[in-house]
Amino acid sequence: MKTTKLVFAALIAVLLVACNTNDKQTVGFYLTDAPANKDILAVNVDVQAIKYSISSEEGEDAWIDLPMSPVVINLLDFSNGKDTLLSNIELETGVKIHQVRLILGDNNTVMLSDSSILPIQTPSAQQSGLKLNVQSNSEVTSGYKVVIDFDASRSIVLKGNGEYLLKPVIRAYITANSSRIYGNLLPADVATRVFTTDINGDTIATVSDTLQNNLFVLHGLYSGTYDIMVENLTTGETGVLKEDVSVTGGVNINLGELVIPLME
Repeated sequence: MKTTKLVFAALIAVLLVACNTNDKQTVGFYLTDAPANKDILAVNVDVQAIKYSISSEEGEDAWIDLPMSPVVINLLDFSNGKDTLLSNIELETGVKIHQVRLILGDNNTVMLSDSSILPIQTPSAQQSGLKLNVQSNSEVTSGYKVVIDFDASRSIVLKGNGEYLLKPVIRAYITANSSRIYGNLLPADVATRVFTTDINGDTIATVSDTLQNNLFVLHGLYSGTYDIMVENLTTGETGVLKEDVSVTGGVNINLGELVIPLME
């Protein structure tokens, strides 16, 4: 009888542990980038800390430190669909990240096409934290990714005196129920900026990768219809690559090979 009771108690303990485990979900925080122009080889950003909020309430009590060490990241290493993991946390199942706050340090630099490295000025106000709303069009029922999408092409500003200023253009979104539009451009040796505007009015952009058959990837798109545009990196002229691309959240769209429209 004692043995039966011990076995029964052990089974109860296992079930309790399993239930507690099922009540948790892993949330990963990732950084990605929309590339800068062809004259910039690297954009090194000094990420000192990240805070997150799981409610719409503002104030000190609403912000929680993400467990991570300060790190300098070359944004251009993580473009065209690539990303890098910053940290993982565990939350109760169904809980969504509402906002993130990105805190930058002073060690921000840019490498130019001649391999020279210059500091990027960062306004002191930005070091107290850049607050971002986390976009999401779905409920979460399991682990998910929070992506911090840094648009280097619009974030690095060349001033009249030849110095560079960091004016971050960033969006954040939960990957659950989001989609990608991707394809390859012809000619395959002409790097081109590809961009669209999402349902929130944010510009989502990338530069095609001539080392991967001129691949382009636009990510973090929710259900809707998108016009895919291109920009000539030399002249700055723009044209329409593909109109009325219909996206259903969670389904990726392969546009195949597309010819870059003439932009004289």
